[in-house]
Amino acid sequence: MNISTDLIRSSSVYKVLEVIGDRWTITILHQAFHGVHGFEEFQRRLNIPRSTLSSRLKRLIEYGLFEQRPATTPDQRWEYRLTDIGKDFLPCALLALEWQTNWVAGAPPGSIIHKPCGAQVFPELVCEHCQGPIEARNVSFQPGPGANRAAGQNQRRRRSVAKAAHSDFLPVSEELLDILGDRWTPQVMALGFFSIRRFDDMLSVLGVASNILTDRLKRLVEMGMLEQHLYQTRPARKEYRLTDKGRALYPLLVSLTQWGDKWFCGPEGKPIVFFHKTCGHELNGLIVCQSCKDVILPGSTEPGHKHTH
Repeated sequence: MNISTDLIRSSSVYKVLEVIGDRWTITILHQAFHGVHGFEEFQRRLNIPRSTLSSRLKRLIEYGLFEQRPATTPDQRWEYRLTDIGKDFLPCALLALEWQTNWVAGAPPGSIIHKPCGAQVFPELVCEHCQGPIEARNVSFQPGPGANRAAGQNQRRRRSVAKAAHSDFLPVSEELLDILGDRWTPQVMALGFFSIRRFDDMLSVLGVASNILTDRLKRLVEMGMLEQHLYQTRPARKEYRLTDKGRALYPLLVSLTQWGDKWFCGPEGKPIVFFHKTCGHELNGLIVCQSCKDVILPGSTEPGHKHTH
């Protein structure tokens, strides 16, 4: 395999998607960021089967995103609180909702307020060194110290079906759930940023069953994230290229990678080191508030008023 393939297969994103690549897990995390702690409230808001909720909470505890504590209210025994690992997922969550706001027609209403400045949050991923924006065209990469680490075993599991009881409780679109709440979809999207566009090449890199890849590509084309281009006429063969909507997902993928590098990569270090070509420094992205330009920290946001139409 070439170096790009080796790097992709050892990327921390593989581990990240093992942790969060499930629709129910995404919705539970969303509620936790909005102050939900109790089992009964999770269940009521999400209309989730109790056994499913129990298994997802157990998994989030095992991976260190939640911790279980004795409840502070008499109506329940335990509550589930975000740990430092879980709280550090906030940039990913904010970028995901920002992408949804900009690119998903008819996305559920809702806003997030940056408490220090009182403005609605429009998060931006910028370089820690030069404060310049981070985009796919101004980022390069090279193998890191953990580049030879084998990727974790890919678990083949079906996409779960998460349905909210009320959209007021869950301003997360089906498109966003399809992208983040699935093990394979973000990996397929990420290949576009490595210029891997052809079906057979994708199949080789991901090590996924062909029917799974076909299904994810079809869905991404339907969502307008990828578009097909003919690269050979006899026989007709097509490749999949990122659209503007797909390219807009890049800051989120960078943020997911950084989160995985920080909390889940092996002791040998990052498998991939990214550089910001604008300033030449190793890339460390920060999420800042567009209004006050301060870094958005855990605990510095709160739900805003619902948008009216």
